[in-house]
Amino acid sequence: MTKTNRSTYVCILPYFCEEEVDRYLKTAQWMRDNCRLPLACEFLLAASPKTPTSDRLFAAFSTLGRTRHFRCPSQIFGYPQGPTAMFWDCMDYIANNFSGRGFSLWFESDMAVTKADWLSRLATEWHEGGDPIMMGCFVPETFKFRWLRQKKKVLDPHINGGACYSLDFGRKLPVEAREGVFDMIVYRHALELGTVKTTRQIAFSTLARVRRDVIGQQACVLHGFMQDKDRFIDRCVAPITAQERSGWIWHPLQEQLEITKRRLSVCFYRRGRQAVLESMLLAKHQIERRKSA
Repeated sequence: MTKTNRSTYVCILPYFCEEEVDRYLKTAQWMRDNCRLPLACEFLLAASPKTPTSDRLFAAFSTLGRTRHFRCPSQIFGYPQGPTAMFWDCMDYIANNFSGRGFSLWFESDMAVTKADWLSRLATEWHEGGDPIMMGCFVPETFKFRWLRQKKKVLDPHINGGACYSLDFGRKLPVEAREGVFDMIVYRHALELGTVKTTRQIAFSTLARVRRDVIGQQACVLHGFMQDKDRFIDRCVAPITAQERSGWIWHPLQEQLEITKRRLSVCFYRRGRQAVLESMLLAKHQIERRKSA
């Protein structure tokens, strides 16, 4: 077990296929170009039980900091059962091999680091006011619009799975927390056990607005939830141009137009992932607006 007198941070990269490896390699290149190395975290390269461990991934991330392979042992497949089993395999591994303060960041392949000081930002917020059990992007209770019928609830409040978890998270939560999609289930159990923090450092983004979020100072990790993953990561890691630095994309009317389009779209996207995404983003915007008022 890794024991130190300072805080320990682990970045978990779960992968199922070569396409995900390719996206992570773009993240590694961005970190090499922008971050001060070595990074003060360890990278845990978590391969699906069906997937060979990737030498390409190890070679890339070992240039950034300490790196180790981990082959998830649970022979559970399919979605969402497979990713959930991998999550708990990793949480158990972290609990058995690391100790002390700090966190593990569950970093999915449709997530991107966009600020050079991303780790210190997350660490500062994690330790501020006492270490929590988990910290991440809050997803509010979400309802789907239905013509001539009552709205239908599609999401309970929770922290999105791409989040920070205490090093002993695998030991703290009860067995019942492992039943179901992990990010939808663990939130209510974590609330009963200790502090759960929400953060704007980890944020949802979309293909339409990702370049604004890359330039903006609020978030250091972006999650392209339900987007074209390859296009999203490409837009995240693209260098900031002189024109973008001039602030041309920050016109407030563009922001208002985006919200107006979303309000209209929830009336017409009645089924599927797009309906959930649009409704969730609108609900999140409404909550954040009330908080800032």
